[in-house]
Amino acid sequence: MTRKKGEDAVSPVVGVMLMLVVTVIIAAVVSGFAGGLVDGKEKAPTITMNVEIKNTGSFASSIFKADVLAVTEPIATKDLKLVTSWTNSDGTQGGAEVTGVNNTFGWGGAGFPDEGVAPWGYGQGVKSVNTGKPGETEQQFGNYILVGGTTMYAYPAGQSGGYMTGNATAGYGVETNGEYTDWEYTAGTTVDGMQAVLGKDWETLKTGDVVSVKLVHTPSGMTIFKKDVVVG
Repeated sequence: MTRKKGEDAVSPVVGVMLMLVVTVIIAAVVSGFAGGLVDGKEKAPTITMNVEIKNTGSFASSIFKADVLAVTEPIATKDLKLVTSWTNSDGTQGGAEVTGVNNTFGWGGAGFPDEGVAPWGYGQGVKSVNTGKPGETEQQFGNYILVGGTTMYAYPAGQSGGYMTGNATAGYGVETNGEYTDWEYTAGTTVDGMQAVLGKDWETLKTGDVVSVKLVHTPSGMTIFKKDVVVG
């Protein structure tokens, strides 16, 4: 073949190099786009808590208590779902999912509001707090913020003073194991703080049973806390 004067040819090596450059550019664009999608996703905060669950057979000293030790940033409880699950020593299974929707009702004055959302907030991160009965709107789960020093707390109906009132001789299992002594306890119509957080038949939990407790950050869908808690 003859080459006409004035014509330029691109060598195969240069052509391959150009193709590689184009490939690298495309890969960089795709990578940047994917990275943007990841960065745009809501990031989940982290939290450290100490959780305690007790069933003493008395409503005055049976508790669910979660002390917030540290967070990477303040966490609004409206962005959280509290999930519990358990199987007791008799094989009974239970648990609950808590959001900001009313989950306690039917007790009218039995130690907490007739309609509320347990666990209730005390301490730091709660704008308006009552150290006894959780009668303030800001104390309802979904309305307060979790920071270091916040306590989430739930207790059974009948505890007259609210937060950590001590011992009593009435309540769960005092006369008949797993039943109220002084209160009619009916799942679905009379739900107290403990049933709201731990679910139906929670009063059958005994010392040594294990409850799985976790917090799900709903905007990101991430579980930010999970712990197996031994009942005391």
